[in-house]
Amino acid sequence: MAKKKEAYVAVDETQVMADIVTQLTKLFRLEEQLATHIREAEEQSKNVYDPDANLMESALQRVMAQQQMAELIVTVRETMVYQSPPELGALYSRVFEMREIIGQEQEQARLKQEAQQRYKQWQRQEAKRNLQAKSVYLVVTTIFLLYLWSFLLLVNRWGKT
Repeated sequence: MAKKKEAYVAVDETQVMADIVTQLTKLFRLEEQLATHIREAEEQSKNVYDPDANLMESALQRVMAQQQMAELIVTVRETMVYQSPPELGALYSRVFEMREIIGQEQEQARLKQEAQQRYKQWQRQEAKRNLQAKSVYLVVTTIFLLYLWSFLLLVNRWGKT
């Protein structure tokens, strides 16, 4: 029996690539959310004392999040290397090179923003110190003028007697 010739199915390569990019974007968003969660947990642990914190629970949650992160990275790598069409080429390498560049740019932007926030905070503290110093000068000057006025009043009365 002769095989039937299968019908030709037109494949829109652009749509396939767009679908792959959409799915990878979802994976990257999950990865970023997980990384943010881990970073926030570490930051809170370093900077906020919680007397009611269960250290074992916190450690377990952090280890689980790190394990999920590692699994997600493997999934992303395998998807990009083995399941993407050859037309995309070395997608994994190119994306992660660009990710590294963008990561450095974002780190510089974050450091710049933090420096600006520290500078603004310093300016607010400086303005507060200046206001306090001016208040002290005003009080000291007022006391001095009252003392001088009472001294002159006393001298004036003493001169009249």
